[in-house]
Amino acid sequence: MRALSAQLGAAVPSVYRHVPCKQAALELVAESVLEEIPTSEDGPWDTRLVEFYSAARESILGVPGVANILQSRPESEPARRLDRYSRDLIAQAGLTKSGAAAAHMVLCTYLLGSVALEESRPPEEAPQARRPTAAQFRAGLDLIVAGIKSSAQETN
Repeated sequence: MRALSAQLGAAVPSVYRHVPCKQAALELVAESVLEEIPTSEDGPWDTRLVEFYSAARESILGVPGVANILQSRPESEPARRLDRYSRDLIAQAGLTKSGAAAAHMVLCTYLLGSVALEESRPPEEAPQARRPTAAQFRAGLDLIVAGIKSSAQETN
């Protein structure tokens, strides 16, 4: 809280007047990051799903530590809104209810797990070894979406 106070140019007690503890401050930061993730109602479900998770990755990577906060406390209103958006897109694929739930879990795990892995690598590693590119992440998303489409075809 002292570091936050210093960055804000405020006294520590004044920060505590607005935020009761460090955890609450971290949760507010995570909510702020989630609120910035764009969603779209235009285009096919699969394109929007890939764009959504790609944008989420960039937003979460922009603030180190947010992935860990989201894994430990994912029930904020912005998190619920994005969760519903993702589930709605997956539902448009035509999966069974259990298939859609599994696809959603895979996508969330891929997003948060890949960000956490990227953040855990030592900074002294070569940049190309330390952080996969957006294109590499997208290639993984494309594989997941291909699996969703294949599963949907099998159920229809």
